[in-house]
Amino acid sequence: MSADRGDPGRPAVERENGRERVEVWRIALDGEGDPDHCPAPLEDLLDEDEKARAGRGLVPGMRRRFVIAHAATRIVVGERLGRPPASLCFTRGRWGKPVVEGSGLHFSLSHSGGIALLALASRPVGVDVELARPNLDIERLARRFFRDEERELVARDGHGAFTRLWTRKEACVKAVGGRLTESMAIPVAHTARQATVHSRSGPFARPWRVADLPLPEGYVGSVALLGDGPFYVSPRMWYPMSPTETGDMRHRPGVK
Repeated sequence: MSADRGDPGRPAVERENGRERVEVWRIALDGEGDPDHCPAPLEDLLDEDEKARAGRGLVPGMRRRFVIAHAATRIVVGERLGRPPASLCFTRGRWGKPVVEGSGLHFSLSHSGGIALLALASRPVGVDVELARPNLDIERLARRFFRDEERELVARDGHGAFTRLWTRKEACVKAVGGRLTESMAIPVAHTARQATVHSRSGPFARPWRVADLPLPEGYVGSVALLGDGPFYVSPRMWYPMSPTETGDMRHRPGVK
């Protein structure tokens, strides 16, 4: 099946009504089948490093989610570039951000709970998803990491505001491939669903455009793209094959 790629190797970001179009794939990590079983066709797509990471101290359910998320990334990126998923060679920057050298394609993967998000762009991009954790000590974390105006939002609006601000910062740092602490100076207390942010120095001195993502209840997500021009998020869905299928992986574009 096609991942709605169009022509192999076409850019993942296009112009639409004067705005750039960024693909954000929502990958279903749970569903049909044994939650402790990794589908062999998906696991076979991973390279040795990914297989080692999947087996490094992860309980079976978490291991399955890891395998699905990373195999789906290979399938979608491979189809975008017109290459077999298993043939992709990812290299990593200083902080582990994966890239396909010489492809001109930027991507970012994040997973939490039963959802993974994969963002595709022709410029540096970062995506983050968080499953809400009501028992998290948000006041302590806000005091340690957030700016004054962000702490005020958290004090007023609680966990929802904290998670929204956190995912915005995480998306920015994943776009750069740096440390989360480096993103704390970015002012992200805007009320718009999409806004331009930047700090006065460091890797975020350049403008970044950050957008909130519509997700199922209990999840919060954001995507960040280098530059100050508004962009359009084109949502897609990816599902692993069901246990009754024996052929290629099942995945289809979604509309939301």
